Amino acid sequence: MKNLILLFVLPGLLIICLSGNSQSLKFKVFPDGTFDITGTSVKILNCYPAIDDRFIKPVSVKVYSKNNAEIIRYNLLNGTIEISLSYEGNAISLNTSISGAEIKALTFSPVRSGIVEGVNRIFRTPTQIMGGGGIKDWPKDKSDYTNCGFLTGLIPESGSTMVISTRDFSKFTSFTNCQRTSLNSGKKLIDIGISMEKITASKLPVIYLTEDVDAFTAMRNEATEIARTAKALTDKPQSYHWCSWYYAYYYLTDKMLSEFLQGFNTLKSRVPVQTIQIDAGYHPHLGDWLEPSEKFPVGIEKSVKKIIADNYKAGIWIGPYMVGNRSKLYNEHPDWILTRNDGKPIINFRFTGENRLWGAIDEEIYTLDTSNPAVMEYLRQVFRAFRKMGITYFKTDFMLYGAESSANVTRYAPGKTSIEYQQDFFNMIRQEIGPESFWLGCIAPYAPMIGYVDGMRISGDISADWKSGVNMFDESIGCQHINNVWWQNDPDAIILREKYSRMNNTEAESLILWMGMLGGIVNTSDLFHEIPPARLQLFRFIEPGTAKLTSAMPFIDKDGLFAVQVIKYPGRDDWAVLFVNRGELKTNVSYSIRSLTGINSATCFYWSPDSTKSIGIIDNVNIELDPHQSKLLYISASGKSPEGMSLGGAKFILKH
Repeated sequence: MKNLILLFVLPGLLIICLSGNSQSLKFKVFPDGTFDITGTSVKILNCYPAIDDRFIKPVSVKVYSKNNAEIIRYNLLNGTIEISLSYEGNAISLNTSISGAEIKALTFSPVRSGIVEGVNRIFRTPTQIMGGGGIKDWPKDKSDYTNCGFLTGLIPESGSTMVISTRDFSKFTSFTNCQRTSLNSGKKLIDIGISMEKITASKLPVIYLTEDVDAFTAMRNEATEIARTAKALTDKPQSYHWCSWYYAYYYLTDKMLSEFLQGFNTLKSRVPVQTIQIDAGYHPHLGDWLEPSEKFPVGIEKSVKKIIADNYKAGIWIGPYMVGNRSKLYNEHPDWILTRNDGKPIINFRFTGENRLWGAIDEEIYTLDTSNPAVMEYLRQVFRAFRKMGITYFKTDFMLYGAESSANVTRYAPGKTSIEYQQDFFNMIRQEIGPESFWLGCIAPYAPMIGYVDGMRISGDISADWKSGVNMFDESIGCQHINNVWWQNDPDAIILREKYSRMNNTEAESLILWMGMLGGIVNTSDLFHEIPPARLQLFRFIEPGTAKLTSAMPFIDKDGLFAVQVIKYPGRDDWAVLFVNRGELKTNVSYSIRSLTGINSATCFYWSPDSTKSIGIIDNVNIELDPHQSKLLYISASGKSPEGMSLGGAKFILKH
């Protein structure tokens, strides 16, 4: 019986969960070195360790108890492996230590081909952008997801979800591989392992198993434990900004930017975005970040000063690992490039025809080797120069380039894992940009960036049509349990324009409201002075308030006909609820007020930037939506109208 309330507090976020007086997860160790883990609804049985997917073959096994832990010692010919199982709060911990043996492996799995019972779905936390997050059926064949990264939920048909994770990413990261049933005669087998990159260690990250009756809560609670360990940065205000990319792409010039700012200032009431961010294209070549170009003939400092003079914060895009083959940097320092073990450079992009990345003339794009002190010093000077100009918003892109496994590359200074090299680099960046700057990661590995970045791009590039929003919808649902826990999720820029768009007003409004409800980064690339008044009013309506409001998704593990988000406003029993019909048919669904808010009845309003209409005190609401249509509901226990308030809780002037 769950009866103890625990409060987990992060800056700007309060998480409440229920816990039991007794340990609901149990383990049992057997003399042959196998062990079982059983939860309220989920079991992982016949667990046994493996190296590079091959079961270990010890000469003997010893099982003993010590300090409230059960320890399995596997005696090998040249050393020992010990797996210690113990209870830590409401978690089971698996702690692996290695002595005497130098294991240079790609992976070590404390659990290899464990037999899973009671599970029919998995909850995947992506490990990077467009990572297929969310709830999936247990994989059956090669078209299904198997590898689930370092935070994974095992969801039963009914009952408690079991969560598997690691919390320490200082050296290694972990994975959970849900093996395909087609390969195992219908059986569900699981691997829980550590990616070692052929780097030896005496201690491996602790694997934790937890559970909760609700899948979303179970995942969010464990994400909070990861955030606590990694010292996640969640203290900065919710980002509300303008970015040059989707309006100007690589054609942006200093003259264009100046004209955009002049246009923004012509509005009678300026849109209160915090930051103006210059995106890719200001540089002559990738890697030559401080060199002037045809588009910015005197460099970018003049434009940065103009942004600041107009009372915005200045932001910049940079792909710090990237370098083009025609760049000044590459031609002066070809030895700074990361190479594979065969001595050939890693080529991330290759262009042999008409197209070039962002209009540059480079045929190939390489990766800088940050294990080289000279490379690190060069990049240090770049970030230092940007910060000296007054830039306080940094979008670092293509950060996955630094995640190359140390088993596959030759570095200037070998001996560390890719995460260790990345975190050396990230420490330097944060030192140079300062704790006050906002840092947005993009195309980045998630685990090593927790505790360094303030925001993280989660979905693919958006474009001005409904279909381009499919990945944004999917990833925002699959990543909402980490939003404002590890960082502010960035669902990408919001398309506000009507011109040069393939979305109708209904579709545009649904996408805008959905992205505004999430509680993550809110930004656009469209020109405020050229946007039709209704669309501009909608962007003002989703302006964040002072309190960060992270929506919940109460039906994330249900097969609902609508996508639903719920925001609870702090300090009062009021909620915003958004319903979106992502399908192609007109649909009607009824919801109890209790299923949306936890209370039986309340005064409800249909809410939009144009009107607030009361529908009285009700206990059930019927929502009918055309394809791609949305409807926003405000639910108030006190009966108070939301008029005068933005979706994010800021002051908002309703224009009828």
